[in-house]
Amino acid sequence: MRDHLQNPGRREVIRRLALGAGGLVTLPFVGAAHPIQHHLRDADALALADARSQTAEYTPAFLTAHQLETLRLLGERILPGSSKANSAEFIDQLLTVAADAEQRAFLRAMSAFEQLALTRFNVPWKHLTGDQQDELLTRASTEKPGAAARGAAAPARITIRDQFEQLKGWIVGAYYSSEIGMRELGWTGNVFFSEFPGCTHADGHH
Repeated sequence: MRDHLQNPGRREVIRRLALGAGGLVTLPFVGAAHPIQHHLRDADALALADARSQTAEYTPAFLTAHQLETLRLLGERILPGSSKANSAEFIDQLLTVAADAEQRAFLRAMSAFEQLALTRFNVPWKHLTGDQQDELLTRASTEKPGAAARGAAAPARITIRDQFEQLKGWIVGAYYSSEIGMRELGWTGNVFFSEFPGCTHADGHH
């Protein structure tokens, strides 16, 4: 059993933060409308997903083994340290209870990055070198977002930037809802902040 005083799970981390934030926590660096925000407010689902993601020999519940490995690699390049927080496994568990539209949007984003790797380097994402991953993530994070993301009235044109923001939201939300992520932001387990300090991650957030 997890020691909730020394090693609190995500539900306990969010609960303690909510006590110091008037009962509602919105994670930093993730759009307010991103689906992970509402998943992290469901205490029971949050606790179950967190507990299952900690399994030593983890078996994917929604994603395929290939997709899970790809997500782990993407997580580490977007936000180094994500693997230590079991971010990919936690996201996999949340996706099992996500709405159909959320699941489809996530899988489209994953497919977009797989296709990007195949088009540029003729190999799946998991076979890219670190430099190759960085090249593609830099391209994805600097391209202009589609019409929908800009709030334009024109029909939506989803770009790789939109797909990047979709995945980044899940990865960042999974990381910063964990104890390791919150401690990086300055959370001590006892001290609450009324607003989050700026991220000091040296290498993350393409």
